[in-house]
Amino acid sequence: MKNTQQTYVLTLDSSSKNGLRLWRGQSIHALRHCSVKQIGQALREMQQNVDSRQAPVSSSGGSYSLNRGR
Repeated sequence: MKNTQQTYVLTLDSSSKNGLRLWRGQSIHALRHCSVKQIGQALREMQQNVDSRQAPVSSSGGSYSLNRGR
C-alpha cells in the first residue's frame, strides 16, 4: 500500500444523470476525476483511512476529564 497522502472530493451535480463524481489527488490543486473503474478502489482507500483513524487508542495514564478543574 502506498503511503502518499491523498485528497478526496465528492461532488453532487443535480443537473446531470451522473450526479455523483469523485475526485482525488495528492493535493486540492492536483485533483483528477476518477473513472468508473477507479471509483471502487478510491472508495475502499477512503474507508480504510477512516477505519484506521477510528481505531481505539489505548490510554496508559488512567482516565482523563476535560472538567478536571471543577
